[in-house]
Amino acid sequence: MTTHKVGTGFAHSKLILIGEHAVVYGQPAIALPVNILKTTVTISSIRAGQYIENSESRRRLDLMGDEFEGVRQLIIKLLQKFEAPRLTFSLEIDSNIPQGRGLGASAALATATTRAFFDFFDEDLSDEELLYFANFSENITHGRASGIDVATVNSELPLWFIKNQPMEQINLQMSGFLVIGDTGVHGFTSQAISIVRERLSEEKEKTINQISQLGKLASASKEFLTTNQLKALGDVMTNAHRILNDLGVSHPRLDDMVSIAMSNGALGAKLTGSGLGGVMVALASTEQDAINISQKLLKSGAKNTWIYSF
Repeated sequence: MTTHKVGTGFAHSKLILIGEHAVVYGQPAIALPVNILKTTVTISSIRAGQYIENSESRRRLDLMGDEFEGVRQLIIKLLQKFEAPRLTFSLEIDSNIPQGRGLGASAALATATTRAFFDFFDEDLSDEELLYFANFSENITHGRASGIDVATVNSELPLWFIKNQPMEQINLQMSGFLVIGDTGVHGFTSQAISIVRERLSEEKEKTINQISQLGKLASASKEFLTTNQLKALGDVMTNAHRILNDLGVSHPRLDDMVSIAMSNGALGAKLTGSGLGGVMVALASTEQDAINISQKLLKSGAKNTWIYSF
């Protein structure tokens, strides 16, 4: 086995277009790869120590904080695989994917890290191995992960996802633009999932109906994405946000930003991801509309915005 002095790995972000929360209960979801947000990991040989660094800090592998436990355990596992537990290295993370916003930051980091180690050791990486290692890390970071994040940060096409079923790629036939708006509020996936679970126990019939409605909206979206039905997709997005709000997983900042997008030409808008903060997404028919919505969101206090072209 040969080693390079440097190994590099990449991964892009992801966005759940439709199906948040309902996907936990066996309903479909659609996730999009977002190539404008990326993570790059570079591993370099050094004389002594094992270090992880990003734009904010440089830390020893054995002194990393809890938020990096998933990737720390992944690195240990990869070093075991390559029979190099005492390898001296610096692992540099360069990412513009915001953490804790439902955009797949941890899945992208796990994927990029796995690719970088295989590149460093000059070994071929199969799709199965990549998914195995990245999901190993995600399961530590999030508790039992669904696999949708890892699959989407490794896909060039949108994915149709139903729990415990093989994922399908969707061939987009779509014009239009998505504006992604960051509230600046850290989302809490486990809390949001608990809220929906509580609703199920307190108002079972109503909540089951809402989850079923979200599933039907996801099924409709699949057709709209493959037949370029922009307005219909926008209506689905707005309806989904209303249901997610009723389920208790939205946030005042999300609701404000959805309203601002809708009053500035969006065809539809909704939270994306687990909610309770994080990001929202708005659909625009033209690039100029998308730019206008983006500017209005930033003026209203959005931490950041990105424009995604179908």
